[in-house]
Amino acid sequence: MKEKILKILKITVIVIASLLIINYGIFLYGVFKNNLKFSSVSALKRTNFSVENLMNYDYREPSGLNYKNKKSIIIFGCGYAEGVDLNDNQTFEKKLSDYLKVPVYNRGIGAGFIQHAILQVQSGKIDDIIKNSSTVIYIIANKIDFIRLKTYPSNLFDPQFVYSKELYPVLQDKDDNLVFINSKFPSVSGNIFSRLITKVFYKNFYEKIYSDLEELTIIHLEKLNEELKKLNPNIKLVVLMYCDLYKDMNKLNNDLEREGITVLYVTSLSKLAQDELLSDEYQTKKYKHPNEKVWNLLTPAIAKELKKL
Repeated sequence: MKEKILKILKITVIVIASLLIINYGIFLYGVFKNNLKFSSVSALKRTNFSVENLMNYDYREPSGLNYKNKKSIIIFGCGYAEGVDLNDNQTFEKKLSDYLKVPVYNRGIGAGFIQHAILQVQSGKIDDIIKNSSTVIYIIANKIDFIRLKTYPSNLFDPQFVYSKELYPVLQDKDDNLVFINSKFPSVSGNIFSRLITKVFYKNFYEKIYSDLEELTIIHLEKLNEELKKLNPNIKLVVLMYCDLYKDMNKLNNDLEREGITVLYVTSLSKLAQDELLSDEYQTKKYKHPNEKVWNLLTPAIAKELKKL
């Protein structure tokens, strides 16, 4: 019996040691492949997502604050909303502010999704902005981004997700309510193996679980709308779908419209096909995000729809 226990212990130690060695090997591969600084990433140590860090993110400065006594607009979303690769005067935020002559706040965060917007609203840090706003626009790049509710859908070894010290935020359904729950063991739940498996699963089985992700996206948008209206009952939430077609999104359209959430489609507003929107003509060179040219084209059409609300 004693020998059997020792054998089990030896096997356990060998397995754990092997996993740690493989883990560190993958870590080193990613560090050198992406030219990362060792101080900015970690092989093992993980911390829970911090809402304080989220609120201290380097957001773009708001536009149009000179338009006093005007109800403002808030833009949430990922790098499409933030304006990755663009100068301040090239962003959708700036174009919309100049066109409508109202203040516009850009709360977009690269690699973020709806949960990041919900957590910002719940933080209490932007209550005054929300209370003095008429409209919130949430930009979704495409329906593949629904995966972001579970994991950051980048390249497999993208350092923004796989090697980050901070866990990616996920809201969980608890008693029919979406809540943010910290992990009791972040270094375990956020280890490299777990992250890689999560990414591989959601990227490879996306089509099979799409209906579940769509439903979860709808629930998150409804939650965002609910949190906004707690602070400002008159605020309007608009979801701007960038690359998808209205006819492909019947469930999302119907469910959100029943909740008073407006859904707009860039392909309908601009008459541009999906492949045109994703062409070099309308994307930035580095990260392939919307460029100034496409925002010049889209802003008047989006503004026209906002005036109807």
